[in-house]
Amino acid sequence: MEPRAEYRDLLTQAYDLDKPTAPPEELAFHRGVIGAAEPVLELMCGTGRFLLPLLAAGIDVDGVDASPSMLDACVEHARERGLDVAGRLHEQRAEDLSLRRRYRAAFCAAGSWGLIAGDDEVARALAAVRAHLLHGGTFHFEVETGPGPPGAPGGTDWWVRPDGAVITARGGHRRDPDTGLERGVGIYELFVDGVLVHTELNHWVRRFWTADAIAAAVREAGFSEVAVRSGHTDAPPAPEDLLLTVHAVR
Repeated sequence: MEPRAEYRDLLTQAYDLDKPTAPPEELAFHRGVIGAAEPVLELMCGTGRFLLPLLAAGIDVDGVDASPSMLDACVEHARERGLDVAGRLHEQRAEDLSLRRRYRAAFCAAGSWGLIAGDDEVARALAAVRAHLLHGGTFHFEVETGPGPPGAPGGTDWWVRPDGAVITARGGHRRDPDTGLERGVGIYELFVDGVLVHTELNHWVRRFWTADAIAAAVREAGFSEVAVRSGHTDAPPAPEDLLLTVHAVR
């Protein structure tokens, strides 16, 4: 089994400060591909930057994530917005998905599907998503084709919390020539009044895909009408694409 990217508390706080909301064009894209299909499941929903705007728009949407820190942040943001997420958030990995409901649509945003790295984990995750879709239900997700902005921090970055505390991040990553996986570590540190009070190590791994390889994996999981597109468009994939979107029907 391949290791999975970790989102512990300090990384979650840094992520939240760095990416407080979903990019409007990406949110509009996912809202468009979901269409009128409900209920909806978001895989790797994180802090809720996609899920909560959909819920606020009246869409019946649930979310799953493997990180308790991310889900805690999602609950807090829901409370701030006056949204009720009781019974909607589940701490589960995509490959171990076991939910009561079945969905007309599922999606995974922000390239997070690449955090599922091993062949077995990918196959199990795709099968689990398919099993949670109603007949004719759709799955929409993104994959990256190669290194763009690194997943694990390179050099040093920092964020200032509302209370004035500072979170710093440093680390590095490398590409495994045998597997093609990017592996890395990020060291996150919290400074309060200039004093280091907490240090946290997060491991990172992500997988890159070609259009043909991801289409084959999705078909192998039993999906039909599999289409791979260039970024958030309807155009076919191009050699220079860093991001692909995948659309499949159960």
